[in-house]
Amino acid sequence: MSMRRILAIMKKCMNPRNPYILFALLGPFLYAALFQFVLGIFDVKPRLAIYEGDGQAIVEEIGETEAVELVVADARDDLIKMVEDKKVDIGAVFSEDAEERLQDGERVAVDIYINGESLAKSRAIALAAITDAVRGISPGAPQIEFSQVKLGEEKALSLMEMFLPFFIIIIILLGSYLLPASFIVGEKEKRTLAALLVTPVTLAEILVAFGMVGIIVSLFMGMILLLLTVGITQPLLLLIVFVLGSVLGAEWGLTLGMISKDQTTLFAYIKGLNILIIAPALFVIFPSWPQWIARIFPTYYIANPVFRVSIYGESWSELGWQVAALVGFVLLFLVLLLTFAVRSKRSAGVGIAVSS
Repeated sequence: MSMRRILAIMKKCMNPRNPYILFALLGPFLYAALFQFVLGIFDVKPRLAIYEGDGQAIVEEIGETEAVELVVADARDDLIKMVEDKKVDIGAVFSEDAEERLQDGERVAVDIYINGESLAKSRAIALAAITDAVRGISPGAPQIEFSQVKLGEEKALSLMEMFLPFFIIIIILLGSYLLPASFIVGEKEKRTLAALLVTPVTLAEILVAFGMVGIIVSLFMGMILLLLTVGITQPLLLLIVFVLGSVLGAEWGLTLGMISKDQTTLFAYIKGLNILIIAPALFVIFPSWPQWIARIFPTYYIANPVFRVSIYGESWSELGWQVAALVGFVLLFLVLLLTFAVRSKRSAGVGIAVSS
């Protein structure tokens, strides 16, 4: 394997007039700007759990508002469990005689359980809904005594922080995944991948060169985007995750490039696979969803470690097993890539002409 030939192929790929290179470099910033704009328009309703005992008046009052998504708990312990499991943003427990005391103008104690990872805005909306509900029952100004208990990690996330997993996976798609695939298919369509056995360039050199371009672009853009959005903590751990994730994405891109006969076929594959690739980001954003489902997907072990390091400052002790799992997926798909490469070499020896 010649490093000189590999570098020559990489130089050819990095042509600034190549639309895929431009898209990979600008894409993450465009997506970030788009998310900021969209998330500024559409707000997610906070989830509010209520336990009122045998009463229903407060629940009915809150149910009439469209500001929150109401969940009625069957018991105090059930409500606390919902908050601990991050299924709701806030839980409110009223005493059995809360309705009567409000109607009589007496003081009512309300126990508020707060999900530490809920947004500050969601908490404010939920508490306002509770206050409006008790005001609707009380003949005068209600006397409420709130007792707040925070459950879980104390971290109110911004919308940009919440959607960080999407940005991470998008970077993998635009850089290490899309670029190598498009390079291979582009060379096929130009008929420059032909007669491998009569050219000095080997298929291994082509794959390494195309993959390295995707890995470098993906790694560079990922670290830059983190630096500009949430900052970089524990750079060594983040670098390892990004390198492994970029290598994994490059393996996928190279494999898709070899099995795709043209750009139409390639994008058909990409559209079908992107749903599966991006899906784990939803589970990272919504931790109340069954996490075992997300752990089936390789991209979970890219998005989640970056998210947990950047937002919660977790380290090797909490995330080491996820990095190990990512290494396992890299090795698994490397075997798959080599299998396709061997079959491609045997069935249609292909090469690329590169100036020395």
